[in-house]
Amino acid sequence: MKSVIKNLLIALVAVIGFIGCDKAGDGVKPTVTVESVGSTENLIIFSVKAEGAEKCAYMLYDGDVISADKVLAEGVQTKGDGNSIVVNNLKSGTTYYVIAAAMNGAGVVLSNTVAIATTGQNENPGGGDEPENPNNPGGGDEPENPENPGGGNDDLPEIDGVENLNIVYTKDGRWYEYYNFYVTLVADNGDKLILDFYTLDETMSCYLPYGSYSLGNSIDPYTLHNETSWYIPNGVADQDGYLFTDGYVNVDVANGYYTIYFMLTYDADGTLHTVQGYYNDMLSGATVPKGDDEGAKRLIYVLDVTSTSFKFNINAEADQYWRCSIVDKRVYSQVTSNPGAWVINYGFMLQGPLTINWVDGQMFEYVQGYQMSVSPSTTYLVLAALMDYSEGRENSLLSGVEIVEITTPAESAGTGEVDFEIKEIGVNEVTLSCLFGSDVWCCYIAMLESEMVENARQNYSMYYNTFEDCMLSLIPGLSYEFMRQFIAPDENYVWDALNYDTYYTPCIKVVDQSGGVSLVICDEFKTLRP
Repeated sequence: MKSVIKNLLIALVAVIGFIGCDKAGDGVKPTVTVESVGSTENLIIFSVKAEGAEKCAYMLYDGDVISADKVLAEGVQTKGDGNSIVVNNLKSGTTYYVIAAAMNGAGVVLSNTVAIATTGQNENPGGGDEPENPNNPGGGDEPENPENPGGGNDDLPEIDGVENLNIVYTKDGRWYEYYNFYVTLVADNGDKLILDFYTLDETMSCYLPYGSYSLGNSIDPYTLHNETSWYIPNGVADQDGYLFTDGYVNVDVANGYYTIYFMLTYDADGTLHTVQGYYNDMLSGATVPKGDDEGAKRLIYVLDVTSTSFKFNINAEADQYWRCSIVDKRVYSQVTSNPGAWVINYGFMLQGPLTINWVDGQMFEYVQGYQMSVSPSTTYLVLAALMDYSEGRENSLLSGVEIVEITTPAESAGTGEVDFEIKEIGVNEVTLSCLFGSDVWCCYIAMLESEMVENARQNYSMYYNTFEDCMLSLIPGLSYEFMRQFIAPDENYVWDALNYDTYYTPCIKVVDQSGGVSLVICDEFKTLRP
């Protein structure tokens, strides 16, 4: 049984190794932006997107002057991947200010400030105007920047030695593999750019993942392959084009369409040429996920969140099929990021608009046999995508996968007490006294190796607000096979199956008669040598 506990806690630590924003290039500060997604009476939803950051965090504050260092030190850490973040248990009719910061070896930066109002009576009914912020004057408008030219070919900056291309359409866009998308951009003068994107492994989706693609010769995610991406001047045969030698391509969405900005260099018979361009329209072979642009229709709307449940709406049309999956973020983060494959393999198929109330311990009423526990202080991902259910294409996605992140609040504090005392220590067992107070309904006891508890103490912040929240969430599962969850009071209880010559720390979750919880961590002890 020790291996079960050890693997679970090691998994918690291992997950942390997967978390973090992309590494920055040498000497280039990161970028970070916050966008409002929506709100209800008691929660707000927003997204944080960071590029080139080693660390990023967000926080709610009063809208006054604030520093990036404060946000990074006191805020909530996030991957900065642009997924929706839900903050719940808020006051109705209140405006909340959200800001983020990012850091890498070149420095720290502060994002724009976004004001989001919960519904209800409010002195500021609009709720969305961004305040003037001395850390980011103007509330978030991005300056003219070759990496974000701002909406059209007319806005491309004039750069010495760089030719501006006006891309008018795309063609030949298709997936060669689950992770490989190939498309041709055509300029108004007839020049063509053939781009070979390597994306997320086994995406199994009909959309091109957003982000910055760097030129390289690997098949790693977010690579533009330099052996199969090239520039073809008008009138030149494809096989006589010029391979790109340097540059990058940014992929995003605006106005309901793909936006592609490129800055690429090619070698034409020993002479280097650099071209840049911006395209905002349909992309051949790729579908824009709904909800990925401001004002567009979203597929997932979060309605309510409690410590043991969450309610959300799937906003599909009456005749639209869709798949949805709910997963503990710790589990999802241990695999390669493949949202399309995850939805196909683990999602349930339904049709039309539907409100889903996911409650701990209850069977999901629409799909027989599908259920999942809901734990307090835990982050879950809701993944959904529209499906093509025509004959022969039952498992094809019509849209990209929309992902919403939901964090359940902590359980209410309890008053239950347990008198726990170690009486005798052996080689593989310990004799203990465990007496309940009058207010105790039940308790969960996990006999954990002390090293595991220390690992959790050092790494809890990646998934929980406090170490106590972390332990209260983990203890029930870790105690399951070691003892009865509803243990009878006993002054001489023998706990066996322990390792010899090992330090243990008893950890107890106490539940009182009213459902409140408290955490008891006892003094460690060491089993004897044989």
